[in-house]
Amino acid sequence: MLQNHLKTAVRNLWKHKLTTLINVSGLAIGISAALIIYLYVQKELTFDTYEPSRNHIYRIVSTGPGWHSQGTPSPMHQVTTSLTGVETVSGFFLYDGWQNKVAIPSANQLPPTVFTMEDAPVFADGNYFSIFPRQWLFGNATASLHSPGQAVLTESKAQLYFPGVALQDVIGRTIVFNDTVTAVVSGIVKDLTANSDFNHKAFLSLSTIPHSNLQTFFNWNDWTTINYISQVMIRLLPGTTPEKVNEQLAAIAQAHKTGDKYADESRYLLQPLSDIHFNPDYDGHTSKQTLRNLVLLGIFLLLLGAINFINLSTAQSIFRAKEIGVRKTLGSSKKQLIFQFLTETLALTLLAVIISYILSPFLLKALSLLLEEELSFGSLNQPHILLFLLALTVVETIAAGLYPALVLTHFKPVNVLKNHINAIGHSRGSWQRKTLTVFQFVIAQIFMIGTLVVQQQVKYSIQKDVGFRKEAVVYGNLPFQHNNPDSRHLLFRDRLRKIPGVEAVSVSNQSPAFIGNMSNRFTFARGAEIKDLLIDIRCGDTGYLNLYHIPLIAGRNVLPTDTATEYVVNETMTRIMGFAHPQDAIGKYLNNTYPIVGVMRDFDVSSVRVGKKPVLFFSEPGHASTINIALQGTAATQQKTMATIQQAFKELYPDADFEYRFMDARIANFYKAERRISQILTWSTAVSVLISCLGLLGLVMFTANQRTREIGIRKVLGASVLQIISLLSRDFVKLVAIAFVIAVPIAWISTYKWLENYASHTQPGWWLFAISGILMLSVALLILSVRAGKAAIANPVKSLRSE
Repeated sequence: MLQNHLKTAVRNLWKHKLTTLINVSGLAIGISAALIIYLYVQKELTFDTYEPSRNHIYRIVSTGPGWHSQGTPSPMHQVTTSLTGVETVSGFFLYDGWQNKVAIPSANQLPPTVFTMEDAPVFADGNYFSIFPRQWLFGNATASLHSPGQAVLTESKAQLYFPGVALQDVIGRTIVFNDTVTAVVSGIVKDLTANSDFNHKAFLSLSTIPHSNLQTFFNWNDWTTINYISQVMIRLLPGTTPEKVNEQLAAIAQAHKTGDKYADESRYLLQPLSDIHFNPDYDGHTSKQTLRNLVLLGIFLLLLGAINFINLSTAQSIFRAKEIGVRKTLGSSKKQLIFQFLTETLALTLLAVIISYILSPFLLKALSLLLEEELSFGSLNQPHILLFLLALTVVETIAAGLYPALVLTHFKPVNVLKNHINAIGHSRGSWQRKTLTVFQFVIAQIFMIGTLVVQQQVKYSIQKDVGFRKEAVVYGNLPFQHNNPDSRHLLFRDRLRKIPGVEAVSVSNQSPAFIGNMSNRFTFARGAEIKDLLIDIRCGDTGYLNLYHIPLIAGRNVLPTDTATEYVVNETMTRIMGFAHPQDAIGKYLNNTYPIVGVMRDFDVSSVRVGKKPVLFFSEPGHASTINIALQGTAATQQKTMATIQQAFKELYPDADFEYRFMDARIANFYKAERRISQILTWSTAVSVLISCLGLLGLVMFTANQRTREIGIRKVLGASVLQIISLLSRDFVKLVAIAFVIAVPIAWISTYKWLENYASHTQPGWWLFAISGILMLSVALLILSVRAGKAAIANPVKSLRSE
């Protein structure tokens, strides 16, 4: 029986080759998109799922009024060992310098081998590997990180740092991190192949910190400082609830109040391991809402392919009516006929799945180029991928084939054999096909409008006046140890000022705008009222404001001093302080220590997602770690100038590389997420329009075939080609127009809701929606005109020969 159904299915599909090609193409495109989305979502959902006790693992995080941090005060890992209901505590510290460097001392007094721009190592103890298990090749978790000055490397790092040396011989070798920590390799672990946010490559013994000069760098005994580099992971005993531990953490916070208002407002909570990768408040890499949207997108694209099949199958039902009538007359049951048509759908879907599977590696590569991110998901022969494709085949077969099968088997043999079947244009399924076609174009239209809005917002964000100079300005981080500063950065600044092509140079703690936390608490007393202010800090030399063209609107610039003695604030801060005019803030004191001597114009300290923030600037060039360079001349001369700057850098920092970026590129990078949304929407729009137009092409082909004789008669009676095209296209153009009317309010609500996430955003005008409608209508008209035009120019003699 099945073999007979398959033979019949293949014959019918081969008989209607063009329809089969359209159906397979629509299904294959939808399945390919769904497979790519599945691979991405599945990868994201597997982060940190390899830990055997993952449901009992938590991270202690910090939160306060308007802020969140994945870090804790450094002493937290010491006091949490006394928590009840906790099985394991692992405190670890990320040794994250501006440029992480590893040096391998050489024998015979030769210069060391230096590796720059390395991953930051972590200070940890053996408990780290209890929570994040690794396979040990040499050494063990108990002994290899027990004593000060010990280091554990992953297999790949051991091979990189000691090429040609057997792994067992790497044990006992010396390694120097960031010119500060000298350690002996005491263990080697296998590289982690699972997806994890804790895929560290090098580990230093935690006991090294209190026996070195790094205590200040890590604020070792300071309860007032919270930084992401200090983190604590815990594993709860079975039966212990997070709420019980949170109560104990609240008691710890109460017991360690310091009198610092900012620190004393901090609360400590448990964050589940399963939440770490997805929580943007604590620097999560993605969000579950994004994944849900992607899954919804995949479902829509699959539906579009299924709708094509449904429309074309029901539209062609009249051609198979006699076949159905004969089969029923000869004894075929409705169940057998439904199975026959589902078999045809299954054959089509399997073919589409095979095509999608073959094309997936190429699509992954193309999508990687589009998103500017390497998307590699290993072998496509993994069991979960094959199971997904199998499930997708079954679901798509039922979704696309069940309704047409029911329609096709509904015909009564008597009516069929007597040719009492209504014309397809007036059949009961006509309105259903129109509804499904409108649905397809509504989805495509919403994607197109969304794409245009997001692109407009990205363009607005990048081109917006940020309040400071961003053209022809480069910045770079200098090798700088806060616990052991030197004056080379000032010497480097002074050398650059003498290079032709350099307009201005300044050192600072950071550029005007960046994504990160560079703020501190200040108090301002105004009469009996004391305001507590969280202020973004910029410090450096006195040339900073001039280099970035940040004008003073009141007062003067700070005087050149080594440490802060006076402040320049921005307009927003004066308003928060309660002054109607910026001039009124001059001479007022912050923290009852230093006066405000100037007010600068507001500038954007971050992306347009963030509103204006209070900013404070003071002079402290000695602890600056960022070099800011304003260039002059053409692009060609600027390139030569940068080569000279690189040479000057190497003379002062021979073991480091000068990594710099242009300021306008940094600002553009703020909107990487928006660009990715735009690219995904562009991809989705292209896919949805292509699938919808394939369906439209199939329907207009069917309509033209149905009305062949009518077209011949009209041409004989004098109808022009344009009139024939208009006749065939009119109904379909109406459907596209209806889809536009439905899509506009949906897209308008969705895009405006999205734009509300931005403190400053563009205002999409009516013209943007009009452009979207015109583009969609133009594409539809092009498809319609090609096929309708072919029918219109056909020789009427051929169509009327059988009359």
